[in-house]
Amino acid sequence: MEKPDPNLPKFTRNEKIVLKKIIEQAKIPDLQIAKKMGLSQQAIFKIRHKLESAGVIKGYMPLIDFKKIGIETLVVVGIKLTSYIWEKYSEEQISERIRKIPQVIIAYRIPESTISHLLVLGFKNINNKDSYLMKLQSKYSKEIEIVHIYPFSVDRIIKASHIGLLDTIINKEESKPIEFFLDK
Repeated sequence: MEKPDPNLPKFTRNEKIVLKKIIEQAKIPDLQIAKKMGLSQQAIFKIRHKLESAGVIKGYMPLIDFKKIGIETLVVVGIKLTSYIWEKYSEEQISERIRKIPQVIIAYRIPESTISHLLVLGFKNINNKDSYLMKLQSKYSKEIEIVHIYPFSVDRIIKASHIGLLDTIINKEESKPIEFFLDK
């Protein structure tokens, strides 16, 4: 049996429930959680504050309907930064520059030989995406190599939630594959 990581927080039953409710609905009032759990609003406030202070909850982010704000196209891009960049900037400086790019929705640092970063970018449409990536290829070829491009419509998002993963982690369930397809 795997031993629990001593660096990870130990959650009480109530903390697990509150955390799950907050993930399901970030703006849920403490009073509403309290009523569902049969606890006082003050108790829920204390639990929420403890989770925030411990850094478990770093903030509250709204779920955005990309289409309603004019974003129709997403693209997953695998890039490799050139040695020119690695020699000139630190890892933190590179990360900070990536965080400032408005089109970047999510960015990952990938320790791999073929790509250095995996980015999810948002664009108004396919033409906007094409124009942006062509400029990136031509203007910044000394700094960046685009290795993979996977464009798709925002209508193709199947899942954008980590509630299931949270359940697995806080309930200390073993990660195991489920039947991916219905046929057995």
